[in-house]
Amino acid sequence: MPDDDVPGSASPPTGGRARRFAFRYWVALVLVALAAIFIAQNRDRANIHILWITVAAPIWVIFTSLLAVGILVGLLLRRRRKG
Repeated sequence: MPDDDVPGSASPPTGGRARRFAFRYWVALVLVALAAIFIAQNRDRANIHILWITVAAPIWVIFTSLLAVGILVGLLLRRRRKG
């Protein structure tokens, strides 16, 4: 027979998991806000010359493209752990 009626028999909720999710959501919210500020402040167009091609795009698009290329290169060149 379970001891559900006995006070103190159930373990108290730790709140660690709920606190961790709340922290993750706050970090995500702050990062989204920073991205929005970054985009708002970098809407000017810039010319990028790649070989014989000239591309005119907002600065934030250029930076985002460079970030994507960097992540792709990192994924292609990463070392796999032996184990």
